[in-house]
Amino acid sequence: MTHRPVDARIESGGPEDEEGTGEYAPPKDFKEAMARWATGVSIVAARDPDDGRVHATTVGSVGGVSADPPRVIFSLGSGAQVLPFLREGRTLVVNILSARQRRLASVYTDPYPVGPSPFPEAGPPVIPGSHVIVTCRVERIIPVNGSHLILAGVAEARTSDDEAGPLIYYHRAYRELT
Repeated sequence: MTHRPVDARIESGGPEDEEGTGEYAPPKDFKEAMARWATGVSIVAARDPDDGRVHATTVGSVGGVSADPPRVIFSLGSGAQVLPFLREGRTLVVNILSARQRRLASVYTDPYPVGPSPFPEAGPPVIPGSHVIVTCRVERIIPVNGSHLILAGVAEARTSDDEAGPLIYYHRAYRELT
């Protein structure tokens, strides 16, 4: 395997750059830069208040905003199947996956996941064996450029499995800490 140094700079597009407008980094350069950013892998889940079914999606953009009050944020594309169930005031669960849950991460990138549900039949949609589980109340939903939404939630509970290391996504692949 050949290793090459990562150029941390993102060059701005200019008139000579066919992919850029000169106003911001060309999308291909930005995507490559973000692929070099290691992130945890989470499944955000919410229960339909009408029929109790769980709707979930894999998310790599979860972050902490503040400790007092404890807030988390994450982003979703505006077409995400889970969005109708993530309304202000509703409960959601951020299941930060463990390294042994790689298969689940892939399953929930699909809008119509196939296979047995990892969620309990009732109660918060937690995934047993997750590295960390944060139960939140959706506080705010912020549209961004028509294509994405940023969701902010107030953390109401947290549990963790200290024996299960986190699942990491880096350079377009799932990885684990060793």
